[in-house]
Amino acid sequence: MKIEVATKKYFKEKKFIEETIDFPENIQELLDQAADHYPTALAINFFEQEPQAKSISYADLRVLVYKLADGFQQKGIKKGTHVAVIMSNRIEFPVSWLAIAVIGAVMIPVNHAYTSAELDYVLNDSDAEFVVIEDKFLSTLKAMSKKPEALTDESIIIVTDKDTKNNWNSILLRGSKDAQYNYQVNSDDLLNIQYTSGTTGFPKGCMQSQKFWIIIGCVAALRNKGIKSVLADAPFFYIDDQYMLIMGLFSGMTVHVSKGMSVSRFLDWIDNHQIELAYFPTPLLEAPPSPRDSATSLKKFIGFALNAEMTRLVEERFKVLTRDSYGMTEIGPGLFVPETVNTDSALNSCGLPAPFREVKIADDNGNEVESGNSGELWIKGAGIIKGYYKKPEANKEIFIDGWFRTGDLFIKDELGYHTIVGRLKDMIRRSMENISALEVETAIRSKQGIEDAAAIAVPDKKRDEEVKIYVLLSAGYTIEQISPADIIIHCQQRLAPFKIPRYFEYVKSFPYTPSEKVAKHQLKDMKTDLRQDSWDELDQCWR
Repeated sequence: MKIEVATKKYFKEKKFIEETIDFPENIQELLDQAADHYPTALAINFFEQEPQAKSISYADLRVLVYKLADGFQQKGIKKGTHVAVIMSNRIEFPVSWLAIAVIGAVMIPVNHAYTSAELDYVLNDSDAEFVVIEDKFLSTLKAMSKKPEALTDESIIIVTDKDTKNNWNSILLRGSKDAQYNYQVNSDDLLNIQYTSGTTGFPKGCMQSQKFWIIIGCVAALRNKGIKSVLADAPFFYIDDQYMLIMGLFSGMTVHVSKGMSVSRFLDWIDNHQIELAYFPTPLLEAPPSPRDSATSLKKFIGFALNAEMTRLVEERFKVLTRDSYGMTEIGPGLFVPETVNTDSALNSCGLPAPFREVKIADDNGNEVESGNSGELWIKGAGIIKGYYKKPEANKEIFIDGWFRTGDLFIKDELGYHTIVGRLKDMIRRSMENISALEVETAIRSKQGIEDAAAIAVPDKKRDEEVKIYVLLSAGYTIEQISPADIIIHCQQRLAPFKIPRYFEYVKSFPYTPSEKVAKHQLKDMKTDLRQDSWDELDQCWR
């Protein structure tokens, strides 16, 4: 059985084209299709994995996944079982995910930078029953104060080169590639509970179905026809590397995976592995131009928050087609800038609706606004998330008659291009990390001697945004008693490193709204340079 929605739209020669496409019903069918169509093609290449690089063909990937799926089932993982995965970028991660998908179980990909306090929240909130974890992160798991009741020592599977109990390798070896299953995994079955930082506190788990992943990956493959290799340089617990794997399964392209992002090594990676598609690392524009820039194997850059001027700079310098897009963990792709159009209005926008996506810009009552007026972007379509796990109140607020409210403010012009103009959400995006301001504030307010705190985003050329915290000390406390260093130490026990503020400003009072919330817009309006009067932890100076 195929996914019900089988029509895609794409922009070509200034008009939409429609054609019918068959997508697989589930990830297992997609894996079989890849192994049958591209058996000898290199599927994934973890070229920085230690102690040595790990790569595998599509035919061998299927064998490995089937064996691990059977081994997992022998351990007690079955359809619907919740399995947290905590790993760095290594080949065991995607193999585990695909095995979980074949079984019909549910993966909770976990940021390995999380503290034990953050693990307490995510593993309990997601009802994790098993954990597949790299050995170097075990200490954080063991330091948890409240493990889920279903999580026992027997349900902790360790990825390690050592001969330990519940070793991932031994579970793989016990499995059979010919194991049979007496149940059906459907496209609407849950595959991931993918955590994303919310605007009202701790992260929320996005319930992503098998259909979500098939649509996001297959649409990406169709949009990048002819591409033979892609660079996946984000952490594998994010959707970027995951959708690239699905893209490869559908099209036969090779997914080359690094440990993480690196501007200094980026062009070496491109040359060494003849990569044709990659996210453009914006800081690369600050490096001195070189003849090497335009002599690569690259055919296309995926842009992020690039305007028309920056897009043309990239294309002129690197001689590579570059286009922006808009997406979210909740919806996958939402908007694409067409490849065949290069007007300012197009390149300054996030583009037109992606395949399988209907969008509108709405006012506070959900009514569509006229072109040229700002409003919240609402999106609906096949394969968007089923909702937030165990968050009925958030779901009631964010889903209206099938529409998902993005929380982002947009304007649509007369040609249909959608341009982002602001955020309703109180979020900070540092590099590729989404950070809830409230989560940072909650952690800092818990320190004795701090009466209140407010986190805001500070623009940054290299990281998009940095975290700044305004601190109001309790009566009787001084900056010497509660210095930025003291606050950082406090945060290190409660927040992942990427959430810890870079800038610290002490205030004698806060402006408040009638609902007694800090009026952050007033804080932002007090100075042109938000770094002024702040301690800069990175540069170790007062600005």
